[in-house]
Amino acid sequence: MNVEAPMAAIVVRGPDAPVEPPLSDPSREWRILAVDDDEDTQFLYARVLARAGYNVTAVADGEEAWTALITERFDLLLADQNMPRLCGLDLVVRMRDAGMTLPVIINSGCLDLSEAAACQHLGLAAVFLKSFFFTQLIDAVRQILPLPRDVEGAILRNSCGGGINVQAAALSI
Repeated sequence: MNVEAPMAAIVVRGPDAPVEPPLSDPSREWRILAVDDDEDTQFLYARVLARAGYNVTAVADGEEAWTALITERFDLLLADQNMPRLCGLDLVVRMRDAGMTLPVIINSGCLDLSEAAACQHLGLAAVFLKSFFFTQLIDAVRQILPLPRDVEGAILRNSCGGGINVQAAALSI
């Protein structure tokens, strides 16, 4: 467990960004595609985001993510930067070239801050530097894909009865 405060997310999405998150729709289940080459990280993302009220599909690399993106509907992409076959930013370039406006959160253990700043044209919603707390990730996701208040309250009540309480746990990756 990381006891030091991790670096906060670097938000690179500004008012002029070409990508806008979808409007909140209380009747719709938000779908997140999480891509990371580490199986444990895939599991953690899927578990934490599902407990927070989202439908999550996890895949192992950028090429698998690309296949999922062209065959299924997703509302958000959460991608690791350093992966085999196709890295996170190259995946985003491919998406944008194909006209996909899906909001994207990139996470990396070694992404240079100047590299992230140079990617503003990609319309990234946020960039996280590992190690970060899952509560920071949930906060960022909820800004992009807000849950209806009644669903959010039910998740909070249910998460206190054991398992992972993503609202209070100081979990980090």
